[in-house]
Amino acid sequence: MDIEREFSSALLSLSGGDTSSHRYLLGVSGGIDSICMAELFLRSDLKLDFALAHVNFSLRGEESDGDMASVQAWGRRNDVKVYTRIFDTKRYAAEHSLSTQMAARDLRYGFFSELMRAEGFDLLSIAHNLDDSIETIFLNIARGTGLRGLSGIPVRNGHIIRPLLGVSRAQIREYVERNGISYRDDRTNFESHYARNRVRNIIFPEFRKINPSFLNTVRRDSEYFRQASEIMEDLQKDISSRVCRREGDMMRIDTAELLRNRHCGYWLYMILRDYGFNSTQVSDMEKCLRSGQPGRLFRSGSHELVLAKDSLRVYPLTEEEDAEFLIEGPGVYDYKGVRFRVDFFPKPADFSPVSDGSVLYFAADRLQMPLLCRGWRPADRFRPFGMRQGSRKLSDFFTDLKLDRVRRLSQPVILDAAGHIVCLPGLRIDDRYKIKAPTTVVAGASIISGDQPGYSK
Repeated sequence: MDIEREFSSALLSLSGGDTSSHRYLLGVSGGIDSICMAELFLRSDLKLDFALAHVNFSLRGEESDGDMASVQAWGRRNDVKVYTRIFDTKRYAAEHSLSTQMAARDLRYGFFSELMRAEGFDLLSIAHNLDDSIETIFLNIARGTGLRGLSGIPVRNGHIIRPLLGVSRAQIREYVERNGISYRDDRTNFESHYARNRVRNIIFPEFRKINPSFLNTVRRDSEYFRQASEIMEDLQKDISSRVCRREGDMMRIDTAELLRNRHCGYWLYMILRDYGFNSTQVSDMEKCLRSGQPGRLFRSGSHELVLAKDSLRVYPLTEEEDAEFLIEGPGVYDYKGVRFRVDFFPKPADFSPVSDGSVLYFAADRLQMPLLCRGWRPADRFRPFGMRQGSRKLSDFFTDLKLDRVRRLSQPVILDAAGHIVCLPGLRIDDRYKIKAPTTVVAGASIISGDQPGYSK
């Protein structure tokens, strides 16, 4: 199939069989691939409604300006609208702590999305070709990947389409030269500083010596990998529906059900990869599951996972501001969704502070009022009830109870006016405030609702 027929067939398929009802925005750099795509749109018998968009990244001085001028000239010659935007890419990269390549990508697609919304374009056409897709597969292999990464670049991703993805770079060059089409060469494409260029300029020539048609061979295999990936993702959805349960912001994974699967480590990775956990972390989780080590914590860039006795619990990481308020008398209070009651009353003659744990009693006449409720802080220390002398870090106390980060953040801490921790509602009082014979006024803290161990529901 020649390039014109390959292009038309692909574009019709990507447009749902009807190109007349779509407006296309073409990302055009001025290089051989994107200019070829623009020419194919222009010369197509499909009578396409399209415009060009060009980004000047200001990275190559006069060369960058020359690229922009050439795209604008192409538009004037062919009576096609050209949208342009100039960015200070290096400045943007520095301000956002990005590599130059990632900064350019963000700026480029941000501009394209803005144009599509403002001007009413339906599809964004990008000139990635077969070589680009196979290069991506090799790069994914080098960095570590699964079946999804062996599928190459998708021919469509939302509103982004790639009608040249089945066309090789050699076919593009032959078409451009045969038709006398001028284009701009980016000299950095011929340098091997970037990983993609090393694959293109060094590795691919060696593979062509082994198999001259290796691009088509890998293309066929990548399609098999894509189908296999879809099959595995369907299986994952089925397994996830049986082992995962959403509880508010938390996802609970039933470990007993998970371990019944022969390849539980693989399925766990498939479930957790979208939460930012890597294969090494998942391997460690599986070892902990099989050896029975509850309490371990794992953290990705966006989530925290805690190994409980019967489940894995995945929480989103949130940076909440610390909340604090005064407790000046009896009443019901709320700390980050944990509601608790504070009462004060004279100590009865036969009073016994022993309870089932739902209420914690402490000596009110030893307190310096008003009390303060806030969250825990890394430097906090207290003397847990029953500890005769010394003190413990509150963080160590939480670790002993196997409280994960999310639960720690919602634990109210009550202090007196002198800044001493008096009580952790639902958990423990400080031993220095326990009820003694001389105590005349008793305070009680009881949990009304919450989600921590020891809380009454």
